[in-house]
Amino acid sequence: MAHKFNPENISRLEDPSRLELFDPEKVLKEFGIREGMTVLDVGTGPGFYLPYLSKLVGDKGKVVAVDVQEEMVKRAKEKVEREGLKNVEVLKSEENKLPLEDSSVDFVFMAFTFHELEDPKAFVEELKRVAKPFAYLAVVDWKKEERDKGPPPEEVLSEWEIGLILDDSGVRVGRVVEIGKYCFGVYAVFPQEEEENPLMNVPFRIPPGMV
Repeated sequence: MAHKFNPENISRLEDPSRLELFDPEKVLKEFGIREGMTVLDVGTGPGFYLPYLSKLVGDKGKVVAVDVQEEMVKRAKEKVEREGLKNVEVLKSEENKLPLEDSSVDFVFMAFTFHELEDPKAFVEELKRVAKPFAYLAVVDWKKEERDKGPPPEEVLSEWEIGLILDDSGVRVGRVVEIGKYCFGVYAVFPQEEEENPLMNVPFRIPPGMV
């Protein structure tokens, strides 16, 4: 069973020291988030990154934040209300079912969430449903090595493992980058769905780590 964050420790997810892991505004800009986009924040927790996402998409954009844990949704909604984030909506989701319409998202953000998925391939298929053609996916997660922060290495996936899951699901990995001392980022694109053409069915794989 995948490791799930214990809601009893929710205060850790709101600790300002989390900014030491990576600069969210800088990293999100590098991953291609822009004004006017509709962004999906998967596993938002108490909404730590919502102010940054809200600022980057601006008044013409929208952020939809989802979490499977009721307490996380409650705390995220309180944060949105407290900080006046008018372009943010927080919703309760199911493990492999998102409360969004087909082809409605420009950018998917998953920070320290991928390793918590019960069935990563099934969830990626659900992301493909809600993502627009050529939407971006940004995954930030813990390095699979000994650290003095975060879950133990055996509870997380390496960048190579995440890259293979995405590639096997038809999501094209563009690059993998190191983001500070503790985590890495995987940048990928949801391709446009097309009818299969046997003449074009050539295996294509970009190993994570290649720019």
